Amino acid sequence: MTGLSVGLKIGLVVDGSLGSAGPARGKAVISALVAFLAILAPPAMAAEETVTLGGYRVSFDLGNYTGYSLEFELVPFAAVDGEEYPSSVCWIQGERTMMIAITDYGVPVEATSSLTRRAVTLYLTNAECKNLQTHEIAIDGKPAILGLGERPSGSILVCAVFWPDIQEVDGVLVAQVDCTIASEESVEVTERLLNSIKVRHPGEAEGGGWGAMSESDRMEVRSESDRILL
Repeated sequence: MTGLSVGLKIGLVVDGSLGSAGPARGKAVISALVAFLAILAPPAMAAEETVTLGGYRVSFDLGNYTGYSLEFELVPFAAVDGEEYPSSVCWIQGERTMMIAITDYGVPVEATSSLTRRAVTLYLTNAECKNLQTHEIAIDGKPAILGLGERPSGSILVCAVFWPDIQEVDGVLVAQVDCTIASEESVEVTERLLNSIKVRHPGEAEGGGWGAMSESDRMEVRSESDRILL
């Protein structure tokens, strides 16, 4: 999607917002999101969507939010050691726009909180956001970083990053797949997406799971400095 595909590089470009921004508004929005994520019960499954992105099953439930369409795209997003790894993107087009992007780096990288926070901050900075805020939350039971920033238009852009396959190897958190979520939708709709999204490897359908990393995989764990940020 031209126009919106720049969201993977410089942020979503859409009209509409979560409301007028500024530091006070931003604090209110992120407080609402964090509080909602902490207490919200899982939404009803009647509106659940399941899509395949890069070979992974991604499901989410927007509750009574209807009238949206889904569009898919493969976009260059990140690189490791000079090799590009494209992101499989699902655009959720409703009153405003949301995005889910799955990137598989092929080998494990260190999935530290500081690295994830830097990825979120870089996304928002590239979208020309200011008054950035970040917060540690959980998405799909995994550690995540939620951030928001004020766009030049005054709208609020929300970005969250988590690693669906994160696991500890010799005391280090590592992962191979990351999920980036971006939204300029209302707080309520954004909350529902963040609370309901699940990313699964196809093997989990047969009771498998992501599986432990092999010894050869562990030898390829990349350091934080080796990974080119999103």
